Amino acid sequence: MVTLVGKVPGIVDTRAHFFNPRTPPWSLQRIGRVTSPLLRALPTPLVRLAANFTQEHSITSTACAGALTRRYELSDYRNDLAGLQSVAGVPVTSVIPVDSQWRRRVSPEATMGAIERDLDWLRRQPYGQDGAPTLGGLVIPLDERIAGLGIGELLEADDGLIRGVRLRWGRHPDPLVHNWTPTPEAIASATIEAAMPDLIKRGLVIESLCYSTQLGELSALVHRFPEATFIVEHLGLPAGVFGPIGSSAGSTAAARADILSLWRERMSMLAAEPNVLVKISGIGSALLGYGQQKAGNIGGQHILADMIGPLVLHVVDRFGPGRVMFGSNAPLDDCNASIGVTVGALLDVLSDRGDYLLAHFFHDNAKRVYRIGSAP
Repeated sequence: MVTLVGKVPGIVDTRAHFFNPRTPPWSLQRIGRVTSPLLRALPTPLVRLAANFTQEHSITSTACAGALTRRYELSDYRNDLAGLQSVAGVPVTSVIPVDSQWRRRVSPEATMGAIERDLDWLRRQPYGQDGAPTLGGLVIPLDERIAGLGIGELLEADDGLIRGVRLRWGRHPDPLVHNWTPTPEAIASATIEAAMPDLIKRGLVIESLCYSTQLGELSALVHRFPEATFIVEHLGLPAGVFGPIGSSAGSTAAARADILSLWRERMSMLAAEPNVLVKISGIGSALLGYGQQKAGNIGGQHILADMIGPLVLHVVDRFGPGRVMFGSNAPLDDCNASIGVTVGALLDVLSDRGDYLLAHFFHDNAKRVYRIGSAP
């Protein structure tokens, strides 16, 4: 069994969610569990119409059942890491939490207040205490509906911990797959275009949350701003690549082959841009089409490695060891793959690529890109 002992002092987890759904800003609407089965029973034209009025139906498909309705704080994350050392041989030493705002976006006027409350709550978690990982930095969400994306206001009170920003612009052609923004073609908006020089000047990493169908648009933005550092989240998110999600995405073998083919082509296109990295996160995500069983849909580390392996190796072989990094996506994928199963599957997939890749993937790249350990 391959471990990380002697290769890295610890793992840097570049994506975890900490939240409490009983308090703002995570008070999630629960319409999704009721409307989703009803919507799927409608004819396609009515599905598209109804989806416009019940956006929250799709939230539950972004995570395992129940994951968004229970508290998940740093102490819960620390408990989930308990068995990791037996798999990897080293602990998670640093974590970078990201926002947990899945529900329908609030109005542009209320956005900044919601994000600031989110950040304040994340800062107050007891990092580095009682065996918990240290805080490696914060990545904040931006809103393309606000002039300047709101970055200036958020950084006014920054204590030096904000290392990156997230552009949550994912929109899927299937009406029952979650849309992360109400703005069509948000990545091409004048607001984002105008804010890019400021993001570059501040040295902030720019993370992109979008679906594989949108990677061509992302490539165009990346090409226009070669000075910026971009990170593609969740392997480029080929939704439905393993099975049906939404109303019809990935519902046939031919459809899944098309999803995979387009994803491979677009990721190869992005790999040609030297300022792009990939966060290999969400490999157990329900959005990939593993299924909707509450008890889990994968069956263990080796099955996960067999399924996700070809996608991971496609990315690693094209981007190289210096442009890939690990993210657990805890706790959203827990029913499909615990953190230990996720790390174990990735070790199975990548062990043949050598110690240099493993060290950079699990530790070195994240430490460099997010400036972990550097002075604010």
